[in-house]
Amino acid sequence: MSQTEAQKRAQQKYNQNNKAKRRLSSYRNSARVFIRSYASDEDLAELSQLIQERRRVNKMLRRLDGIRDYVKRPDFSEKTHQLQVLIWRTPAELLADRQANGASDVDWDSWFDAKISPRFNKEEPVVELKRHGHSKFYNSNRAFDILDWLY
Repeated sequence: MSQTEAQKRAQQKYNQNNKAKRRLSSYRNSARVFIRSYASDEDLAELSQLIQERRRVNKMLRRLDGIRDYVKRPDFSEKTHQLQVLIWRTPAELLADRQANGASDVDWDSWFDAKISPRFNKEEPVVELKRHGHSKFYNSNRAFDILDWLY
């Protein structure tokens, strides 16, 4: 059964307005087909590890909301003695910011490889707690605990 011109235009408009939703659906369907039809035991073991890691990252992302709530409180800076909280969705975002806005005489790639890469996986959020020009970097779970203790 063929579509009318109006249906074709409506489909094109939907596709244009929902690219991310359609891409996600495509990825999900591909994963299901692979698992159901083609995955070996080794593939399933690897996927199981990836799923566990993703659950850990998702938990950390949810904790970021709690951190944002602390930072938005009106009396936050008074109680935390001018502590600045910066949230980086991924370590790569932190590196990009340092390269764009940091001191030009610092080799930020080497700094990143020595200080950040060993401590955070590439999907894990990084919370920077900064006071008096000194920064400490934490995952969202640890940062949430610290802010909860300070506040």
